[in-house]
Amino acid sequence: MRILFSGTGIHGHLLPMMPLARAFAARGHAVGFLTSSQATDLVKPEAFDLLATEMTIADAVADTLRATGIDMIDKPEPRGAAYIFAGSAVDLSAEPALAMAGDWRPDLLVHEISDHIGPVVAAALGTPAAMFAYGPRRPDEYTAAMDEVVASRYADRGLIRVPPLRYVDICPPSVNYPEWRPPAPRQLLRPEAYRQPWSQPQTVPAKGDRPRALVSFGTVFGRAEQLSPLVDALVERDLDVVVTLNADADRFDVDRTRVHLSRFVPLETLLVGVDVMVTHGGAGTTLAALAHGVPLVVLPQGADHPRQAERVVNADAGIALVGDEATPDAVAAAAIRVLTDPVIRAGAALVRDEIAAMPSPDDVARILETTWS
Repeated sequence: MRILFSGTGIHGHLLPMMPLARAFAARGHAVGFLTSSQATDLVKPEAFDLLATEMTIADAVADTLRATGIDMIDKPEPRGAAYIFAGSAVDLSAEPALAMAGDWRPDLLVHEISDHIGPVVAAALGTPAAMFAYGPRRPDEYTAAMDEVVASRYADRGLIRVPPLRYVDICPPSVNYPEWRPPAPRQLLRPEAYRQPWSQPQTVPAKGDRPRALVSFGTVFGRAEQLSPLVDALVERDLDVVVTLNADADRFDVDRTRVHLSRFVPLETLLVGVDVMVTHGGAGTTLAALAHGVPLVVLPQGADHPRQAERVVNADAGIALVGDEATPDAVAAAAIRVLTDPVIRAGAALVRDEIAAMPSPDDVARILETTWS
């Protein structure tokens, strides 16, 4: 079979799909990724076929601002998100995507939940499609806004929107919303921290006697001036700290004997020996930590982060600090509580065990290939 994955070029949207893509490839299927050229460095080293459009998310954000006057950087809202992913992204790249996918001839298309280019391609080619979700349910107002915006894009192309045949869900049930029902039959998939199939040099110092905190705000959030005081407060509480960087290391004014600053390294490597994670609450980062049984201090920064924070607290797997609550001292105190509170540590361990029991990528690849072969 020929399996085409489709997603925006955002790391947090693409990386959760990699384990399933690798599983399909290991089972002898041809695997491709339809995404933005900004994701070249993620897809090409994996040896998947890359079908890259020139549109970037920055282009879609700018186009949305021109079309609607909504600045999603300063004021995120459902209508703005809908125009970015279901409007501007489709307008800017659907035609080249259709041409490339038509030449590639997929037998199955797997698209992430915020991607609307893949479903347009599937409708045009008559290809069965599965939706891939990388976190707890999306609020109904976002789904409704996206459905409304994308409807005219189908009509303009003379296409009829086809609902997905499966909903591939990496969110463990205890972290999701129990009353919600997905738009297609749910297929659970075990989430994994991002890893690379090739050799990755060890870039994190061996753990010492102190507890280790991992501070990771993903690939979009996390300014040096925001994180430096927070890191100092953690060091003052006698923790060693690993920090993932979105800025030049020189901008961090921290004790380099106690703090390791890391460029983009697979999260699987960074999580080794970690006792607590301080994070923005991105879905992939959150589920990766929980897959290792690492409890969390979540400081939501925007996007879907508040949902992850809410569900982490609901599962007794961590603490959330919102807005002005998240002072450096408060964050450090929360980290110490997470390290010492038996209820929180037990909650994280329960989610870890739940994740371990979910179907593996190979299990899900086998189920999906049996369904459509």
